[in-house]
Amino acid sequence: MYALGQGLWHHLTRKCDFFIVIVGLDNAGKTTFLEQTKMKFTRGYQMLNPLKITSTVGLNIGKIEIGSVRLNFWDLGGQEELHPLWHKYFEDCHALIFVVDACDVSRFSEVASAFKRIMNNEAVQRMPILVVCNKSDVDECASAECIRALTADERHRGDLALVPVSALQGLNIERCIRWLFTALTRNHYGRA
Repeated sequence: MYALGQGLWHHLTRKCDFFIVIVGLDNAGKTTFLEQTKMKFTRGYQMLNPLKITSTVGLNIGKIEIGSVRLNFWDLGGQEELHPLWHKYFEDCHALIFVVDACDVSRFSEVASAFKRIMNNEAVQRMPILVVCNKSDVDECASAECIRALTADERHRGDLALVPVSALQGLNIERCIRWLFTALTRNHYGRA
């Protein structure tokens, strides 16, 4: 009887895990976005000082819990020499966040090329993609429509959202995570 009760308790309290990869060019604000996410969704979490965040070499990991769902984030380095490693994470993730520095117009051709390479992976073509237009609080940043044009790809068949964000200020972080949560749970439970 104890084993039955224990099994039922485990079933009722287990978390549904989703894995989300965060990619984009270096200095786009991926780690700051992740830090803000952890701060806003984890009670008592103290965010790293944004001035002390350096370029990611390899991988940063973060997780948050919303009800019975655990979102696990893999923040991958954005330096060009690390881009060939990104695809190794795509098969094991459920969603992708693509962070764009909306103020760095000089790198928009690199942004478009990186996104097209990502879309060459068939697993990514079906998963929810959140395009984060970071630094949208700066007057000189590009419009969301401009970023949408850079990240348009007819091969994508999953949910897609484009959200203007200021990772530094925490603007629209909750909106991003709510969209991801809804897209992931709808896709997961809709297939069950």
